[in-house]
Amino acid sequence: MNKENIIHLAIEHLFKTTGIKATWKETVGGDFDGVLTMNREGKKLVFNVDVKNELRYHQLNTILNKERTGKPILIIASKIFATIKEELRKNEVAYLEANGNVYIKYEDTLIWLAGNKPLEEKKVKTNRAFTKTGLKVLLLYLNDAEWLNRPYRQTAEKAGVALGAIPPITAALKELGYLVNMNNKIRLVNKEELIKRWAEAYADKLKPGIKLGNFMLDVRNEQNWKQIDWIGEQALWGGEPAADLLTNYLNPQEFTLYTTQNIKGLIKNYHLLPHENGRVAVYEKFWKFPDETQKTAPPLIVYADLMHTNDNRCIETANIIYEQYLRKNI
Repeated sequence: MNKENIIHLAIEHLFKTTGIKATWKETVGGDFDGVLTMNREGKKLVFNVDVKNELRYHQLNTILNKERTGKPILIIASKIFATIKEELRKNEVAYLEANGNVYIKYEDTLIWLAGNKPLEEKKVKTNRAFTKTGLKVLLLYLNDAEWLNRPYRQTAEKAGVALGAIPPITAALKELGYLVNMNNKIRLVNKEELIKRWAEAYADKLKPGIKLGNFMLDVRNEQNWKQIDWIGEQALWGGEPAADLLTNYLNPQEFTLYTTQNIKGLIKNYHLLPHENGRVAVYEKFWKFPDETQKTAPPLIVYADLMHTNDNRCIETANIIYEQYLRKNI
């Protein structure tokens, strides 16, 4: 959807759902696409506007760091994922979707509407590539492309998905232009774009559903986290601690752990205590292939974890991991 259509639909649906009228003025040059003026109960709300089709995590940091010019920023987008909306609200950045969903905190004005259904889009088979199941299979392919040419039954078992899921996911990747037949073998192409799409979709669609909770390490283990003796592959570091182990570049402030153990096992074996504000976010380890380091999640997952933080130091380290571990497979 082009920018003009996004703006037109957003203004139209904003009026239909809230009664708020808005006018748009495009600007040429500068950091923003234009200025939107809303009229609410005789009060004018004026915003510098960034227009996006779908707002991605890698764009969020740039938006949050844009120089303020006396007007608050408003993001107008065709669609914004729930996790990104939450991040925008935390930073009090206004947003408006094409369907009329809106969040604005402007001086003493609060407008927040989240009930509008997404605008109908043509559903295509390619969507299967980036479902929760598709992301698991794609992680296997991106980690080792040889699985593309192995029997479906073996691939399904290694990816931890149903056998019937493999053919439509493979077909979806072909339709998107990420798979080609070459010299009687199936190969991945456009992998740089595919890696970034996987990281974005993982953060929004798969990762939230595999979280076990937040925990606290005891003081001794927090100070010596590198020496914790996890039981085999039952627990692997992700996010910031994994990045430190992979690059020796990042001093972790928040901890991410992937595990096959349940909460009772985490408490018994590692003295991890459930706590709402604990610094250790624990997730289910959903992949079955071994990792070379035996201490960290696969680099692609670590990369995705870091890109999802909206933290400059983490994003910088994510780019190092991309260059050192992911680019070699492109």
